Amino acid sequence: MQRYIRLTNLTQHGVEHIEESAARTERMTELAAELGGEIEDVFLTLGPYDFVTVAKFPDDETYAEFTLQVSEGGAAETQTLKALDESDYESIIGALKG
Repeated sequence: MQRYIRLTNLTQHGVEHIEESAARTERMTELAAELGGEIEDVFLTLGPYDFVTVAKFPDDETYAEFTLQVSEGGAAETQTLKALDESDYESIIGALKG
């Protein structure tokens, strides 16, 4: 499974309907499971982003489907970082040694 870090800022619509935030997170978690993914953690954050989500999905295409469906509500603007785990990192560094 591939890991993705989703950086989220609420839109004006999201702020105006903040009371729906927990329900949106629950729907996001359910959708991830339906697509064969998993939401590992959701954090309310202080700083340039309102929320950070850590998720796992089988591949980029499945994650793209997930993020497009979640974005349809217009409550948030997001950026995604694809994260490589430690074993991937070690393989990359090992390959640099020649």
